[in-house]
Amino acid sequence: MIMTRLEIINNFIQSLEKERTSLGFTQAQMAQKMEMSLSGYKKLIAGETSKIDIYMAYRVCCLTGKWFYELCGDESDPHVDIVSRLRSLTASQLRFISGIVDFEIQFQNKTEGDIEDYVSILIPTGDEKDGMILDSANVEKLNIASYRKWFGSELHCGVKVTSNHLTPAYHMGDILLVSHTAPRDGDTGIFINKENGRAYLRKYHQTNPTVLEPIVGYGSPFIIDTQDHKEVDKWIKFGRVLAKIRNI
Repeated sequence: MIMTRLEIINNFIQSLEKERTSLGFTQAQMAQKMEMSLSGYKKLIAGETSKIDIYMAYRVCCLTGKWFYELCGDESDPHVDIVSRLRSLTASQLRFISGIVDFEIQFQNKTEGDIEDYVSILIPTGDEKDGMILDSANVEKLNIASYRKWFGSELHCGVKVTSNHLTPAYHMGDILLVSHTAPRDGDTGIFINKENGRAYLRKYHQTNPTVLEPIVGYGSPFIIDTQDHKEVDKWIKFGRVLAKIRNI
């Protein structure tokens, strides 16, 4: 949905004052940074102008590190959320992410057909039955066109089963198709413990306390007191298993 001129201006003004406060500037200091007079700045935030100068907008973007459409409140662009999260990463993390982006671009350029028919399959290391490591750099690509028809954009990635510890539920070589949506009661999900960095494949029981039950009895159950925020915050819900692909 395209915003009107008035909506863009009002959102920009609100963002401008919000960013000024975050930066700890007075209105006079903000006006100076934008290379405009204090009276001009006050007229702008009072809504006494119907135009936003291009150079002024450019100065604000440089000053805040935000893109113009972010400052205008345009949430229709899917890149906004991704970019805002990238800003919280360190330089080394950004270099790592950049390498993944380069890999995805190369794969896209070499792939025939619809790129959306392919999904990244994570190949975990460690003890898959009770504490695996999901290495986002250790991936392979798989064409899941028929499953995409069933699950659409809800299907985000896959995880390869690398051992037979979870038979008969899962065999070595099985691919678990995963959605990054939160698991519901009774779902099989992947949960990451922030303290040890390991991921666990468990059946989710949304009770109080919450129980992460081992698959086929292998491994220890995790009991989580839902009233204890510190205990709840130890866990990241990576996603829920949508389906299993078995290569026979």
